[in-house]
Amino acid sequence: MTEVKSGWKQDFFDRVEPILLKDPLAWTLGAVEEDAAIEYRFEDCVRLAGHACVSVASAFMMAKHGLAALYPDDVPVRGQVEVRFAGGRTNGANGPIGQVIGYITGAATETGFHGLAGKYGRDNLFTYDETLESQPGFITARFRRKDTGAEVEVRAEPSRIPMTQEEMAGSAFMPQVIQGTANREEKEAFFKFWQGRNRTLLLDNPEGAIVVKRL
Repeated sequence: MTEVKSGWKQDFFDRVEPILLKDPLAWTLGAVEEDAAIEYRFEDCVRLAGHACVSVASAFMMAKHGLAALYPDDVPVRGQVEVRFAGGRTNGANGPIGQVIGYITGAATETGFHGLAGKYGRDNLFTYDETLESQPGFITARFRRKDTGAEVEVRAEPSRIPMTQEEMAGSAFMPQVIQGTANREEKEAFFKFWQGRNRTLLLDNPEGAIVVKRL
């Protein structure tokens, strides 16, 4: 059988630091060794979403910073964090963003895993909350530990991600790329714009792009 490899076009995907989580359900059912952690990588989120954009990158970084704040001295526990996401599930990119955060944290909506003998449930841990305040241009979510009740609010502001002049120039070719009329040079210029913000957010963690507040 021919080996098939992911044909990533962007060389920075595998340079993004993974998020480590413990998952007691995986231990219980023999998927991983007990007490071992599982890596959740940005490439996994690209596979889930089917693309890499600043919303997917923001979701990854929100989960990373939120979990780090909740578990400053330990590896986060998947399935032990509740998430409240500001906004409706069908508004803008809220659905895909929520899917990435839910994938990493294990928090699911009502369709999630119901658990075993009253343990390990993931359903109803993720809520789209239209009453939770979030300013225009911001992505806001709250992460809460089930065991301690500790809670943080994480806010992403993609407009704070700096771009080079070359990257900004590439945005002009988006209509041609979407319509399928762009030539090779126009495509490459657009990719530098589209993926440049992802690279900067994921590798450089620019100030103000992700903000965590303890509640």
